[in-house]
Amino acid sequence: MGEKLIIDDTPQPEVEEEMEGEILLSSSHDYITSAVQALDALDGFDTALVSKADERRVNRIKRQSLKLLSFYINELYDETFESPVDSDND
Repeated sequence: MGEKLIIDDTPQPEVEEEMEGEILLSSSHDYITSAVQALDALDGFDTALVSKADERRVNRIKRQSLKLLSFYINELYDETFESPVDSDND
């Protein structure tokens, strides 16, 4: 009962550590998954029931998704099957 609790709420200087590195916000897998999900969401979508602007939007999403798939699948393929420069296994 005789003890006092002292709370020190004076701001302490924050110690920032310097770190070098690249921050990847999304991986190739994330982009591939997003593109597949977009195509899946539009699968069976009847563009005859929507306006011309919506039809163009749907077609643009499909085109963009296919471009993303092509780009990132190629990137993964190149990373997976990258051959060493000295290799004669071609």
